[in-house]
Amino acid sequence: MRKGLTLLELLLALAILGTVLALAYGAVVQFMQSRSDLDATVSAQAKLRRIVEVFSQDLRSAVLGGIAATPYPSGRGSISFALLEGGAGYPVLPHDSGSNNSFKQAAETKIVVLATDPDQIGITPGDFVLMVNNAGDGVILPVTQVNRVGGEPNRWHVVHAGCGNTIDYTPNTLLFRVRTLGFRYDPLGRQLVYREGGGSEVPVAFDLDRFELHYVYEAAFGDTVTDPSGGNYTPSYDFTNPTGAPPYQVTQGTTGKVYSLRRLSVTLEASFLSRGRRFSRTYTSQVELSSNAQYQVRRILPCR
Repeated sequence: MRKGLTLLELLLALAILGTVLALAYGAVVQFMQSRSDLDATVSAQAKLRRIVEVFSQDLRSAVLGGIAATPYPSGRGSISFALLEGGAGYPVLPHDSGSNNSFKQAAETKIVVLATDPDQIGITPGDFVLMVNNAGDGVILPVTQVNRVGGEPNRWHVVHAGCGNTIDYTPNTLLFRVRTLGFRYDPLGRQLVYREGGGSEVPVAFDLDRFELHYVYEAAFGDTVTDPSGGNYTPSYDFTNPTGAPPYQVTQGTTGKVYSLRRLSVTLEASFLSRGRRFSRTYTSQVELSSNAQYQVRRILPCR
């Protein structure tokens, strides 16, 4: 004769079932919370990686490996560089039989270029040009006019009124048409902005807690130094409060070692909310700088 469940057995079974369900629910909730944190972390990391990829793609195309000071000075929180627009450089001629005084003086606002006609130069008002001498010094200048030199065939004045030349003339000084662009971190708006030429700033990344650049210099046998500054290195440069562009090479005073700028270290940090809590993630990448074996820009000086 079969018996039914007693009340005690039924209550015990319900208690066991409730315990199992509670444990299962807790495990499901914990899994969903962990999954939410993981999804938010992966999303944040992917966002930071995409920003670095866009930044790196432009930087690797920088003309002749030179970091510039237009439109922003280059340092910890901003960087500028130039992309080659006009093919091979055009020969630049001295104004006064090779006199550096005439070529470099602050009032001088035109460059004499050797070319058959202005169409061959491919430079028009509103363009930017990079002039580089044989010592590796460069300067980026805004073009306001292109005029024929009176009485002299195949010679043209590239006028840059309002911003004078700051480099010396040497034989084999060349002029390139370039497109200038730069990135700047705005800590108040927590955004990374982009600017091309004389245009306005365009935000390209939002909700960033940090955007930081470090400049890695390398000597022989892989010896490296990051952001060399202070009296122990010449020429000196302030990476924290920049006014121009870092030098391509520095010399350590105590050892005489020469270090060349080889790569940038880019660090991005962003925070995000998950389950009402704020998390922070950091992404760091190394960007190798391009080089040109025939013509290397060792430093780009701001115009005056």
